[in-house]
Amino acid sequence: MVDKKLAGKVAVITGGARGLGRAYALRLAKIGADTAIIDRNLKAAEVYEFEKALLTAPSVMEECEMLGVRAIGLEVDLTDREKTADVIDDIARQLGRIDIAVCNAGGGTVTFADERQTPPGANDPGDIVTTGTPSDCSEEMLQRVLDINLKTCFNTCMAVAPVMKRQKSGKIITVSSTAGVDAKGGYFPYGTAKAAIAHYTRALAQELGSHGINVNGIAPGIIRTGRLGDRSHLADTIALRREGTLEDCAGVVEFLATDLSNYVTGRTIIIDGGMLR
Repeated sequence: MVDKKLAGKVAVITGGARGLGRAYALRLAKIGADTAIIDRNLKAAEVYEFEKALLTAPSVMEECEMLGVRAIGLEVDLTDREKTADVIDDIARQLGRIDIAVCNAGGGTVTFADERQTPPGANDPGDIVTTGTPSDCSEEMLQRVLDINLKTCFNTCMAVAPVMKRQKSGKIITVSSTAGVDAKGGYFPYGTAKAAIAHYTRALAQELGSHGINVNGIAPGIIRTGRLGDRSHLADTIALRREGTLEDCAGVVEFLATDLSNYVTGRTIIIDGGMLR
């Protein structure tokens, strides 16, 4: 029997319609949390055959409901602070509270270095397909990457903080990346944004700790998703000799969302199978 340790709790997952976000939503729903999925496209899982094949219902919301919880979905551009605040208030009204916020929205906006390893359609419509280096990056690319990663995180946290302060409790989980720790990659805007999220996590934890709110983050490494594709050829660079799975990351999110992590705050947990040395 599954322990419904989050029964009566409400979790918000941004970027929750596919990939890692979907995995976080299902994991939290499985242990009892009512879920609110925010995404700019609630049908995003249909873009990638790998993720489409994983669906057990027409939408992530319906998958969560099959686990016995309430679930709602909202399509919002989280780069807009006013719209983000409005949707968070709407969720709090509909579901009564917000106990957990997983700030997962974001991602890369370029093709991968080795085109042969990039699955067809791997980039979202409108992606900017140039690389950009620390000394040569277009203003368009820099702004776009910072907006969809850093700004969406800021906006979500700033919107849920007042709700959690009123409750005097809450768990905020940000999503960084090993790209924000290891500078050897060639895609610096993304790594810069993810490094900033880790710093923001530490700062926010200091502010909100006295309100009974824990703020932690995760930093995934090479994880198999529809967008990233099969990266098993990189297994020899990882201590555990395999690429990560959606469930590898969802397990850490469960830890940070439950009472198991009540005395953990301001930390970003790297989930990379020992890739970083």
